[in-house]
Amino acid sequence: MKFKHTINLLIDNFKTTYKLLFYRAVITVLASLAYYGIIVLFVKTLNNIVYYTNLKDTFSKLFADFLNGDFSGMPIYFPEIGENVKNLLKYFADAPSTFIPFIIAILVVYLVSQFLHALGNYTASALINDKMAMQSDAPFFITLIKNLGKASAYSAIYVPLSLVYDAICVVVLYFVLFKALSPLPFMALLFLAVLLMILLIALKLTLTVDFFPAIICGKMGVGRALGYSLSRKSGNTLGVYAFFSFSCVLIMSINVMAAMTTLGVGLLISVPFSYVYLLCFEFANYYVNNDIKFFTDKRTIVKPEHEKETSREDFLRGE
Repeated sequence: MKFKHTINLLIDNFKTTYKLLFYRAVITVLASLAYYGIIVLFVKTLNNIVYYTNLKDTFSKLFADFLNGDFSGMPIYFPEIGENVKNLLKYFADAPSTFIPFIIAILVVYLVSQFLHALGNYTASALINDKMAMQSDAPFFITLIKNLGKASAYSAIYVPLSLVYDAICVVVLYFVLFKALSPLPFMALLFLAVLLMILLIALKLTLTVDFFPAIICGKMGVGRALGYSLSRKSGNTLGVYAFFSFSCVLIMSINVMAAMTTLGVGLLISVPFSYVYLLCFEFANYYVNNDIKFFTDKRTIVKPEHEKETSREDFLRGE
């Protein structure tokens, strides 16, 4: 029944997909420009390193000969490239100060962009909650400004925790696939890598399923909402985990199909659509578990305690 509510809410909140798309596009463009600036500055510092200039010259000669159809110099170029790469890596190891500031700058831009994306997800959640509670259709940026305090507190907690969890997942995947199961064939390792990634993402989503709703609908503080979500007091943990596991497979399939069939253009819609879909489930799950009436569209209100739908008119009459 929750899946049915999720689909109905997704249809009712479809405009939120476009609002979130525009917001995420702006943040992505700004972050890309910042990354580009950092990379340009880093490359400028490399121009003073002889190994880098030699590497660049060798690649230029290789590319020019390739365009001219002259492959006679290939046996010379590849050993030169390997030697220059080796010397350049040794230079970085001996002088880490040449690249560490740029790594830190990239990390800062990444964290800031993730913080801003989290603000957007919070705003989309607030819009979904307003629709479910009173069929309100507030503007995205007005809702963002109105909720900026709690949204910032949420982002400040969620982004670092998410980064730590993701790092732990990468370490787990590395040791499981390349240490414990390394003798397996490549295709088996690829299958297991995707399977483990889906299970780990589903676990993360399950542990944080009540985080947004507890803050926005339950009016809890950010710390208390996180504790409530992690404790799984709302119950049905296995059912929620199964839903997110299925949803991860579904979302990956849709996004891969969108990327392949539209040369990536479809991702502009499918990615924010995926976020809104997951948010709709989080709120449907919270409302049902806490016996809160909610709209699934303009004329239909759900009574979660009986899983019974009633009309808007009956609802307003108190039935």
